[in-house]
Amino acid sequence: MYYVQFYQRAVYPIGTTNIIEACGDRSVVILDGRLRPQAMGQIAAAECVKRGYLAWRIFKGESFTRSIPVSQIWYAPATAPVQDPAWLSAHSM
Repeated sequence: MYYVQFYQRAVYPIGTTNIIEACGDRSVVILDGRLRPQAMGQIAAAECVKRGYLAWRIFKGESFTRSIPVSQIWYAPATAPVQDPAWLSAHSM
């Protein structure tokens, strides 16, 4: 299973610029594992902006609790074009 985890700004301590994982049913999107990494990134970036989150990261695993990150954290709007990322070869995907 592949999924996108979205991130939001932490509220404590006041004035922080740290980001934390968002929670709730709108904070993740399950991706089709047959998609190319570039397509996964495009879907993740579009949903991140649409849902009003600050950043996103792609995870892979058997479940939400048994998964590992397979991409870096990308900020929305993406600061670099979403292309075939380096994590593709680094994680034997």
